[in-house]
Amino acid sequence: MTGRVINRREQHKQHTRTALEDAALTLFARQGYEQTTVEEIAAEAGVSVRTFFRYYSSKQHVLFGDVGHERVDQLRGALTARPAGEAPLESVRVVLDESDITDEAELAQIRSRLRLLSEQPSLLSTYLVISEELRGLVSSFVAARCGVPETHPYPLLVAGAAQTAWDSALWSWAGGHSPDLAGMRRSAFAQLTVGIRPPG
Repeated sequence: MTGRVINRREQHKQHTRTALEDAALTLFARQGYEQTTVEEIAAEAGVSVRTFFRYYSSKQHVLFGDVGHERVDQLRGALTARPAGEAPLESVRVVLDESDITDEAELAQIRSRLRLLSEQPSLLSTYLVISEELRGLVSSFVAARCGVPETHPYPLLVAGAAQTAWDSALWSWAGGHSPDLAGMRRSAFAQLTVGIRPPG
């Protein structure tokens, strides 16, 4: 019974978080980021301003905050679960492939977020924090699996490839180069990691 209550509570939290993100993106697109207030976001989502601040610290936070950090947390868990004897580069490739976004609704939200980042360069810091978090995660994982320091070239190169593949595919996709975000990211990662030799 307790587990069911906790599960219901988590579902309610996720529903509220999604409602706030959808409301923010709708208002940002309709009237502009600078012109939108926290009070308007809360009203659009049907919650109080106090509830907004229970989930997000600011307008900037609602743009990318929890979405990106949750994805990095999911990647951390997936990497940890990979077989111990598997080549670290293969583990990273598999986990990134499995985490590729293909849901149309989620892709539409990402496109809206990137459009806002292009229009409001001051918001880029939030995105860069998440991008750096991804790089650090991959570097730490590869270093630990190879038994080398995180400053060793190999984990840094693999992590840099993961980060660059994501960035280049994302912005190219947002610019209309190709509708296949996952395909571009996979191709970029494959090209960037050709010839990177593991330590040993």
